[in-house]
Amino acid sequence: MTGTVLVTGAGGFVGRASVAALRARGRTVIAGFRRPPPGERALDVLDPAALAAAMQGVETVVHTAVGGPRDTRVIVEGTRNTLAAACAAGVQRFIQLSSVAVYGAVEGVIDEGAPIDRPHGAYGAAKVAAEETCRTAAGATAVAILRPTLIYGPGSAQWTTPYLDRLRDGRWPALGAAGQGDANLVHVDDLAGFITHLATAPAAIAGTFNVNGADIPTWDGYLEALRVAIAAPPPTGRLPGSTTLAARKLAKAIVATGRAPAPLHRFVARTPSHDELVRFRTPVRYAIRRMLETGYRPTIDVATAVAGIADWERAGRP
Repeated sequence: MTGTVLVTGAGGFVGRASVAALRARGRTVIAGFRRPPPGERALDVLDPAALAAAMQGVETVVHTAVGGPRDTRVIVEGTRNTLAAACAAGVQRFIQLSSVAVYGAVEGVIDEGAPIDRPHGAYGAAKVAAEETCRTAAGATAVAILRPTLIYGPGSAQWTTPYLDRLRDGRWPALGAAGQGDANLVHVDDLAGFITHLATAPAAIAGTFNVNGADIPTWDGYLEALRVAIAAPPPTGRLPGSTTLAARKLAKAIVATGRAPAPLHRFVARTPSHDELVRFRTPVRYAIRRMLETGYRPTIDVATAVAGIADWERAGRP
């Protein structure tokens, strides 16, 4: 397939990687930015008229726009708007970025048939709603719903950069036995690779797909590998108890007001949250059999990813 691809949320972590991967495969890409850099296209997925104009001549839509952390409108309304515009324009393929957050708190081996009636938080609930919207349009266009695990790599604002900062600080706790849960990490380039695979396959591929990485370390193993790679000091902090966790929750609320002093910011940043402590010890693996059956296999293992992250760190995080 050689037609034009529209990528929403092109300024985001996944959007940028997807645009680069698609262009590397020779595809013509329209990169849609809510706040575009010079020379790029402005595209707000909450604006149906702008979407309709952007869809002209597009064969594939890659919908990665997610919006702010406390605003689910881009996920729910933005998906509805983008999908409606794509169907009206006769777009042939629609690739929707969802999340394993739709499964909620789970353990064991999780495949795409697992229930999604208890998602994790407002974000997970919004992704479930967006998936439902996609399913209603499955007859009008070939819809592929991707449920990536924890997306990491150089520049990951959730699963890489914060941990580099914590490890550099030296007060991050050693997880040890409390960190033997599964770190389901997928490198952003592997996710972009699967998106490109779907967008360029000779025949449209529809369905729902977990997207996980080439290997699954423990959390203790991942963070210790990061620490060694960037030559950070050995951890000296202690895992927080109930009193510290309660204090962190209060401090985080104060930080959210924008009026917190710097020490409070540091306390929140370097103290694991309750959700993190649960994640660090939870045995769960998201199965990728369906993804493998499409002919795509992730290739970036944790050792390779950590080496790349360390190079990025040494270069000043460009």
